[in-house]
Amino acid sequence: MQLPTFVGSIVYSPLPYLTTMGLWSKIKSAVKKVVRAVKTVVRIVVRVVVTIINRVTLGLPDLLLGFLAWPPKRLRLHVMILWDEQPPGGGDPLPTITELAEAAIDRTKRIYKDKFNVNVRPYSKSFIQILTEPQAPADVLDYECGIGSEFGDAGEFFADHLAGWNGIPISMTFPVIVFVVRSMKELGCSMSVAGDYVVIAREGLMDNIALAHEIGHTCGLWHSGTSDNLMFSTSPGGENVKWFQKNILRSSRHVQYW
Repeated sequence: MQLPTFVGSIVYSPLPYLTTMGLWSKIKSAVKKVVRAVKTVVRIVVRVVVTIINRVTLGLPDLLLGFLAWPPKRLRLHVMILWDEQPPGGGDPLPTITELAEAAIDRTKRIYKDKFNVNVRPYSKSFIQILTEPQAPADVLDYECGIGSEFGDAGEFFADHLAGWNGIPISMTFPVIVFVVRSMKELGCSMSVAGDYVVIAREGLMDNIALAHEIGHTCGLWHSGTSDNLMFSTSPGGENVKWFQKNILRSSRHVQYW
């Protein structure tokens, strides 16, 4: 503790100054949280509105007749790797995150072509980008799925690193972004129609359908109670889809003819 300083008969204490600074810091922190919350709500509302407009305009033919799965459509995908280290424990080295991501992308491409007649294409020159700088915050690397995360550091980080958006849409292909993180309790996570991204870790990439499943959520599909369905709520699931699931996915803003 800093002792008071005597100047003549006047006692100077830094405590009022420190108290004021502490109050100012709290005010700035509160304002930052409010601004972040407003930005998050705006992001969600914009995406929901764009989704609705797309389904009743460009997506309307597939919303009604998508079960025909014709003609072929396209979905742009971009995988951003935020973590690529071997887990501790020794033994033979496991496949790298890049190798796992490539295999998961190949499975997703096959499933979406076979079941929806949707060709999964890279958003940029290649599917995969390894992001090393800036370092992702802990809330991102060890991600906890839930709407609350969208209002914190994780949601802000993902929003700042989305392809196809810069506050507003800058690409009418509306790519789906996959963020590969260090750890999750779930195999994968999606913000459904309110988001443009999927979060997944090593275990999710190793699962046969987790990536395709989470992309399905982003395109508007909900969980199915049928165990052999792509959208079955518990792993392992299957690859089958129902006719109305084709309608919903093919009419998504992420699935286009161009």
